[in-house]
Amino acid sequence: MLFYLVDDHQMFAEALKNIIEGFGHNCTVRVFPDARPALEQLKSEKPDLIILDLEMEGMGGTDMLKILSQHGLEIPVLVCSGNLTPHNMAEIKAAGARGFLRKSESITEVKEAIIAVVEGGYYPAEFRDAPTGNKTTHENPLSPRQQAILMLMKSGMSNSEIADMLFLSPNTIKTHVRLMYDTLNVSSRIECLNKARSLGL
Repeated sequence: MLFYLVDDHQMFAEALKNIIEGFGHNCTVRVFPDARPALEQLKSEKPDLIILDLEMEGMGGTDMLKILSQHGLEIPVLVCSGNLTPHNMAEIKAAGARGFLRKSESITEVKEAIIAVVEGGYYPAEFRDAPTGNKTTHENPLSPRQQAILMLMKSGMSNSEIADMLFLSPNTIKTHVRLMYDTLNVSSRIECLNKARSLGL
């Protein structure tokens, strides 16, 4: 089985990698320090599970979850974080995560979580019925594609890098960015990011 472990805490990631590979079953774990190289690698292979930290430099775990969903990549994701709150648990559920682990969990719990999620379930089981926290009062004015582009803009990627990541032409990205500016009534990338932040997008 092939697992991706996306976490910018190197010591934790290496320790968890060794634990998982010690479970047997021909487990191979690829470690990525942030979401961008993991997304790049997904162009050439599909892991059985992604174990994802939430808070990383650049693109965070929630943004990566949303991009996976935008592309219809049905890869089970288990979030492993030291900072889980009711708010971000609702966010990760809405973005498509199948479960969560706190970084303080025991090795037994890690194994139980991995087995549950790989087999198509949720961990813990009650996560299946957890609220998603979707905002119904403020509809997002951006299209799903523009939302994906905005997430990558937030991580500091250029238009050409975004085009490569989303398998689109640079001209298509430019068109979407221009439409985004019109929708948000801004004229620059900085204004766009500030406006998106103020609107909670």
